Amino acid sequence: MKKIVILTPRFPFPVIGGDRLRIYFLCKELSKHFSLTLLSLCESKEEMEMDVSDDTVFDNIERVYMPKWRSYFNCLCCLPTKTPLQVAYYKNNEFQKKLITLSKVNDAVFSHLVRVSEYTKNINLPKIIELTDAISMNYERVSGLAKSFGFKNLVYSLEQSRLKKYEKSIATKFDYSVLVSQIDKDYLFHPDDAVYERVLVCSNGVDTQTLSYEYGKGYKQLIFIGNLYSIQNLDAAYWFAKNVMPSLREIDDYTFKIVGRIKSNDAKKFDQFDAVYLTGSVESILDEVRGSLAGICSVRLGAGVQNKILEYMSLGIPTITSSTGLEGIEATPDKNILVADKPSEYINAILKLSKDATFAETISLNARNYVVSKHSWGTRVLPVIKACKSLLIDNHIES
Repeated sequence: MKKIVILTPRFPFPVIGGDRLRIYFLCKELSKHFSLTLLSLCESKEEMEMDVSDDTVFDNIERVYMPKWRSYFNCLCCLPTKTPLQVAYYKNNEFQKKLITLSKVNDAVFSHLVRVSEYTKNINLPKIIELTDAISMNYERVSGLAKSFGFKNLVYSLEQSRLKKYEKSIATKFDYSVLVSQIDKDYLFHPDDAVYERVLVCSNGVDTQTLSYEYGKGYKQLIFIGNLYSIQNLDAAYWFAKNVMPSLREIDDYTFKIVGRIKSNDAKKFDQFDAVYLTGSVESILDEVRGSLAGICSVRLGAGVQNKILEYMSLGIPTITSSTGLEGIEATPDKNILVADKPSEYINAILKLSKDATFAETISLNARNYVVSKHSWGTRVLPVIKACKSLLIDNHIES
C-alpha cells in the first residue's frame, strides 16, 4: 500500500471545529486506499500527551511542540519580509527535520492549509496541498467590513495582499491544490492560469450518522454554532444579537443560544442583550441544539463552506443563512434553506417557521435529504482520492 505523510499546522484531535473536521474526515477516506502518517504541530503540552491510541485513520502519528511564544516571535521577525504571517507563525525547524526523515519512507506529501506549505519546497515527492479556503478573500472581506475590530482589522488589511500573492504562487509548487468551493477557486485563479486545471474543488461533507435527523417543533429557540475565537463567527453572532433579537423579543419570547468557545472579554459584549445565551465549549452539541426552531448562519465575513449550515441541515433544524453563508453550498432557497441578509428578512423567515409548522418541517426534511445525497464525505472527497491515485498508483503502473 502506498504511503502518504499528512502535514497539519494544528493537532486534529479532538475532532471538533471546521479545519479539524475537514482534514480528519478527508484522511478517513484516504486511509481506505493509502497508509497515512500524521505529522502535526501542537501548541500545548496537553496536545503532545493526548491519548489517541484508539484512532483508526493514521498508522503513525508524529508530533512537534510549537509554543505560542515562538509563533509570535516568528511573526515579529517576518514583518519586514513578504512572507505571510499565516506561514511564518508555523515555522519550526524540528518539524522540517521530521518531514525530511519521513519523506524517505513515504510516497507523497499532503499539506493541510497554506500554513505548512513551505515545508515541502525541497521535498522531491508528489505533493498535494489542501488549501480549504481562499484565506485572502476572507481577509479582504474583514478589512472591508469589520472596521470595529481595530488592531485586528489593521493586521488583516496588511496581510491580505501578500497572502493572495502567496496563495496563487504556492499552487505552482504542488501537483494538485484543493479548495472548498468554485468561488474560492475563481477568486484566486483564472481559467487561463497554468495551474487552473490542477486546482480541485472538494466541498465539505457532514457525518449524517452522528448528526442524526430529529425534527422538533413548537420551540422558539434560535441557535448559532461556531467557534467565536474566529472574528467571522464573533461578528456574525454579535450582529444577529444586536440587529435581530431586540425586534423578535417585542413579538414573542424568542431566545438565541450561541454554542461554541468564546473569549471572556468578547462574552461580556453580549451581556447587554436580552435572551441571548452563551454556552462556551460543550461536551455535546446535540444536547444543546435539539428542538431549535432555526439554525442561524448570519456570517458577513469569511470564505469557503460553512460547516454549521451542513450540521443544522443534517440535524433537521431549519436553516436561515446570509448570502455569504450560502456560498459554496448548492442548496435551493425556500426549498431546503432560507436566505436572509437584512434584519427584517431574518425576522420574516423566523416568523414563517414559527407560524407554519408544515412549512418548517418541509424545509427540515428537504434539507436532510440534500445533505445525505450531496454532502457525504465519501462523495465529496472523490476528486482528492482520484488525484492521489493518479499520482501514486496510475503513474506507478505506467512506469
